[in-house]
Amino acid sequence: MQQKDRTIIISGCGYKTATGYTLSEHSNVFNDPGVKVNIGSATAQTLAESGYNLILISKTQDKLNHIKKSLVELFPGVAVTVFAIDLLNESEVRQLMPALNNKQTAYHYVHCTGISSGSYKIKDDNPYLSIEETPVDLPTIEFEAVVKSLLIMTQTLLPVFKQQPESRIVVVSSMSSVRSVPFGFSHTSAKAGLHNASRSLALELNKMKIYVSEVMPGAVDTGMYDNDIVKKRIIEMAKMFGYDYDEIPMMPSSAVAESVKMCLESKSHILAINMVAQGQWPNLGS
Repeated sequence: MQQKDRTIIISGCGYKTATGYTLSEHSNVFNDPGVKVNIGSATAQTLAESGYNLILISKTQDKLNHIKKSLVELFPGVAVTVFAIDLLNESEVRQLMPALNNKQTAYHYVHCTGISSGSYKIKDDNPYLSIEETPVDLPTIEFEAVVKSLLIMTQTLLPVFKQQPESRIVVVSSMSSVRSVPFGFSHTSAKAGLHNASRSLALELNKMKIYVSEVMPGAVDTGMYDNDIVKKRIIEMAKMFGYDYDEIPMMPSSAVAESVKMCLESKSHILAINMVAQGQWPNLGS
């Protein structure tokens, strides 16, 4: 592993444990069969393996501590710093700034936030709600979780990024950002907002040599789809696209992490990556 002179800030790092499973404090979350890491944590693992130092953000301190411990065990040469902060709280986000004082490294940002990280509790952990089921406050809550947090993080990091020869922001959104689905009034509208916010940032920041990329994955095996209620709704949704699944095709979170890594390392400016699991319906638009 060759040490990199770049530090990657990753938001929304977490994991889910199987129902009824108790995670030991000695377990490594990246190889424990009872644990599924989310996209933020998988990205942290992929980048740590490549020698990048990391700053990880989430609202849950104990999960962050466990993720850090697991990464340091696997990759002893990598420096991992964690911050338990609410990305919708500007004063909390500003707590990051003292950590960004190493002139020997360049800082880049990966935005992996969402309500699944614990900022809002949905009934049955199911974001795919019929219009009758959708709470009237949910679209605003879900929009702020992904779009307002991106605005606050970008405004906070901009003074650092403008001083660097080159900076990169990778926004992990969803195929739902460009492909509407039934039962997706809140979810798809929030992701569509994130998609257009990312495109606006890409246009505005490009001349500052701040390159914004968007990764739009379909179903990812993060544990969310282990819920029978969610699984049933996705299978019902798939039938409307002409797919009759017994099991939902899902990609591993590591597949998304590899795409994020490519956006960070490419000698080009990758604008967007649209990806679904092999066998998932490959619709590119509404």
